[in-house]
Amino acid sequence: MTTTAFPIATPDPAPLKRCAIVGTAPSWRQTPWQDPGLHILGLNDAYVLGQPRADVWFDLHPSNRWLFYEQGKPPFIDDVSPGTYLRPKGHREWLSQRTFPVFLLEAKPEWPTSRTFPKPQVLDFWQPFWPYRVDRKATVQPGGDYETSSPAWIYMWAVAEGYREIHIYGIHLSTEWEYLEQRPNLEFLMGVGAGLGVKHILPTAAPICRGTFQYGYEPKATTRLEPMQRRIERLKHEGALIAKRLGQLRWYDRAEKQDVLARKAVVDLELQDAQMVLRQQRMKVA
Repeated sequence: MTTTAFPIATPDPAPLKRCAIVGTAPSWRQTPWQDPGLHILGLNDAYVLGQPRADVWFDLHPSNRWLFYEQGKPPFIDDVSPGTYLRPKGHREWLSQRTFPVFLLEAKPEWPTSRTFPKPQVLDFWQPFWPYRVDRKATVQPGGDYETSSPAWIYMWAVAEGYREIHIYGIHLSTEWEYLEQRPNLEFLMGVGAGLGVKHILPTAAPICRGTFQYGYEPKATTRLEPMQRRIERLKHEGALIAKRLGQLRWYDRAEKQDVLARKAVVDLELQDAQMVLRQQRMKVA
């Protein structure tokens, strides 16, 4: 048996793929722009903030639903149709002139670097991770896929592409709609990513993957909201009873109807006031 005088060289492990998904919430400024090994994944119209660079861009919204406006002069919300996505004038031109990949729902042949977002391939990668569903007949079947925002799709793409260190800046998902619909989705995906070995780096300001108390061991931060929440529920209940009574009155019950309508006006105003106070209290807690 012969041996070699020198150890057999082993190939270096593949370099860690690292990226940052960067949105428009204030923490975008914390992005380590000068880190050459960090690929920057931008989205939508975040470039208007003056973000200094990007390596890949995403606008995963139907381009026929883009509504263009003069920068600094966004339209009034009442002038924007539901399902419309605001973009600054020049957005198409900006995307079409990028030298790096620009992912769209469907690539545009006249844009040299545009790419169709690889939805089938991304979903194939993620298919094993969706929860199974059981119906009323106790039949267990694979559940559907689950994505509720652009950051979710971008994150799924990044994991499928092999990124194992993912930073997230400028994405807080802290408005009411985002909190209810989008943040749980992204947090679920990040949980899967963590199980696959992904290291996540988030700015301190981002509420993603962070609670305000440790359940069972610390008092809930929202405890002080409960009295107002209960008041709102009582007012809603009384409002429902009033509506039911109004439906029972006949034309000849004019006197009682006036009394009921007067009480309804008071309840409606008290409910509006209580809801406003609760919103203010929630902002303080957040």
